[in-house]
Amino acid sequence: MRDQLDRLAADVQAAGLSRTDFEALVLRLSPQERRLFLRLARGPAMTTELRQACSVGNISQVRSSLNVKLEQAGDPRRVLCRVLPHRNVYGERGQLGEWQLVGGDGEQRAA
Repeated sequence: MRDQLDRLAADVQAAGLSRTDFEALVLRLSPQERRLFLRLARGPAMTTELRQACSVGNISQVRSSLNVKLEQAGDPRRVLCRVLPHRNVYGERGQLGEWQLVGGDGEQRAA
């Protein structure tokens, strides 16, 4: 078994995959789930950034399906959203989501 893991690690490294790239493959993430996972593995991001940088339209829906796959894999990490108040360009109050990948203890975790 150890030899198989060593060969797999060498193959992953030779392919130029990062740990988070590899995890995304193992978890069988959809393209949107993969983009959200890879971006949040680098740290928190606002809704507006995720929509633009990751081409994710309904972040809540993608978060839900990603969290199910993480749970099924026994991974304690989850994608959570913290709602923050803000004022738009017209001075009106609103809310924006700050999304992050957190460990089972609620602390932010990098992949």
